[in-house]
Formats: sequence, structure tokens, C-alpha cells
Amino acid sequence: MLFRFAIDKRVRASVSNVIANYLDLEHVVFHSGLTNCQVYSETDRAACFTLESRIGPFRFRNVHYFEFRPPNRIFQTIKSPLGPMRVLATATATSVDPVEPQCVVHVDVEIDLPWFVYPFRGLLQPILERTDHKVMVEDNLLIERRQRLFGDFIEDYLQPEHKILFKDLFRHHYATRR
Repeated sequence: MLFRFAIDKRVRASVSNVIANYLDLEHVVFHSGLTNCQVYSETDRAACFTLESRIGPFRFRNVHYFEFRPPNRIFQTIKSPLGPMRVLATATATSVDPVEPQCVVHVDVEIDLPWFVYPFRGLLQPILERTDHKVMVEDNLLIERRQRLFGDFIEDYLQPEHKILFKDLFRHHYATRR
């Protein structure tokens, strides 16, 4: 049974920095509830990886199909213990001020819940929203600090030694030097 909800998140950073954060798997170690990310395959715009997450006392190892839909969308399907989950995140600039950029990340979530879990969706949504909020707070610390220090400069993500998903596609849409 399909359960849908949406989350809007405000970020004091440019769309390029927000998208880079989504694609940068090296920063996962800074999240307290996420560990053991392992990429199994990657094409020019899609990847498959596993990621372990902790919600309360429980640990889950989820399989992610992750797709970059340029210039500002990230689509994921996740094989989770709750059932198949589809997530579409869209980053939209709300201020193009180079000194104080801002954007909103609109996240559409759809979970195919088992029939016996569906009646508890009202309890499930706040748990998922709290978990998302915790990750977003940690991400915002990184993104906003980076924005203050470097502005829209994202070329360091494009260095050969830096692991970022879909580097060539990201470069095509956001690099100032090509």
C-alpha cells in the first residue's frame, strides 16, 4: 500500500553545493547514523550502493539505486525493511545572492508499505522525518560552512583524488572551468 509524504528543507547554500553534497560519498563518515557505504556499480548518471543506517537501537543495511537527474534532481530507490522506497529530491534556488545564496530542497517520498504496517503510517512518518532532519542538520553544517569558506567554488570535488558520483556529469552542469 503506497504511503506518500513530502519534506521541504531550507539550506543557506547554492544549488551546486547542495547537489555536490548529495553526490559526495566521502562525507558519509560525518553522519552519526550512517556507515559502511559501499558502491557496487556506477554509470554516467546512476549508481548502486549499500549504506548502513541506524534508527534508534536498530541497524539497517539498505540497497540504494541512486540517479542524478541534472541539473537539480536526485532520484533514489531504496530496498528498505519497510518496503521499497522512492525518493525524489529537487533543489531550487530561492536567492541567487552570491554572498547569501539559499535554496529549498523539496523531497517527495513514496513507500510501498506491507499491509500490516500501513495502519501505523502516522507513527512512521514522524520517525522518518526526524531521521531525515538529523541527517539534514549534519549536512547543513558541512554545506553552509563550505559555502562560507569557498562560495560557489566546487572544482575541488572534481579533482582526480576526490570520490564524487557522476563526476563528469556534475562537471558539465556546474564547473566554471571545463
